[in-house]
Amino acid sequence: MRRPVNGYHQSTEIRRSYEILPFQGVWTWLTGKELPERKPLWKNSSTEMVMWSLSWVALGVALTTLSVMHVQNTVGQIFCWLAGALFSVSGARYIVATIIHHGVHGHLYKSQKVNKALCEVLSTLFIVQPYESYRQFHVYEHHGREFSTFEDKDLAAIYQLGFTPGKSKSALYARLLLTLISPKFHLVFLYGRVKSNLIGVPFYRLMMTLVWFATLGVLGYFAGPLGTLLILLMPFIVLYQMASLMHLLTEHVWLVRKEGESVRDSHINNCLARFCGSMCPPDFSVKHWGHWSQWAAMHLFVHLPCRMLFVQGSLVCHDWHHRHGSVRQWYDYARLRELHAQKLATQERYDYIDIWGVHNALDYVLSTLSEAPAIRLEQLTYRLN
Repeated sequence: MRRPVNGYHQSTEIRRSYEILPFQGVWTWLTGKELPERKPLWKNSSTEMVMWSLSWVALGVALTTLSVMHVQNTVGQIFCWLAGALFSVSGARYIVATIIHHGVHGHLYKSQKVNKALCEVLSTLFIVQPYESYRQFHVYEHHGREFSTFEDKDLAAIYQLGFTPGKSKSALYARLLLTLISPKFHLVFLYGRVKSNLIGVPFYRLMMTLVWFATLGVLGYFAGPLGTLLILLMPFIVLYQMASLMHLLTEHVWLVRKEGESVRDSHINNCLARFCGSMCPPDFSVKHWGHWSQWAAMHLFVHLPCRMLFVQGSLVCHDWHHRHGSVRQWYDYARLRELHAQKLATQERYDYIDIWGVHNALDYVLSTLSEAPAIRLEQLTYRLN
């Protein structure tokens, strides 16, 4: 089992190894961990993050459309489509799991009417849970006393999908693979997304949804069956839902809260930092060239895609959000978490769980579940978004 790194200093040592490279802002974004003394080139804002996420979706759609409609070379088509799908899924997940998420917390803008209006528009476009129902579930239940109980709809989703304590780690990995490619999983997930936009919603939201569905129908007609599949269905349904599951599964440890364990302690014990990166070689001498090649391959083919697909924005250190859910400067997550982590380390009270590599976070979660005693499971109410 890939254990977390040993405390603040070892975790910071990994991040400091990147100081051998230029462009520290890039490495802060990629890893999700800040250098305590680094001064950013500019101050971020919610508006900037919204625009970045929308631009990624626009770029993704442009590239997948280019691949289907214009590129003639087969290799070029595949490369263009893969790049486009990466940006489409990444942008969509950023909008849903970061922008809308912080919107229901009321942290995008000072005006809650603006937060709600933006979330309603974006959740309609990406066919996910509307503002009010998501806010009720996430802010008042998942961040409240229901966290890490059977009433927590995220935990319920994990268990209902078969990721339950007491199973062997190999069985859990097999379950993950089968779920990711399961038509039933994707159809049930999509059904829930569509239903949440049509049933029990205000009239204005129903009209927004119907107009958007009609628009998608027109776009699908002009794109044709192949274009609809490759530009809309694969990125925004199948790959999106795969990424959603991978994020959800690695977000927390997913053990039911122990008797006598406080809600606050449960948040601390069950939340993970999923930093994307690994220790850099000490120098550029010839003897380390092989190490640098492995390092570059891992960052290009593992850490970068994981950062874009599974832990966008502040999700990389979602553990800080569960401790400081009322802080409005969510876009400054890396610096604020580092300041708090440094403070805890100075006081010898460091209790964050730092894991470098989303693949290691997955292994940690599944190992923890497999080592826990089996539980009796009944039908649970859950949701996927």
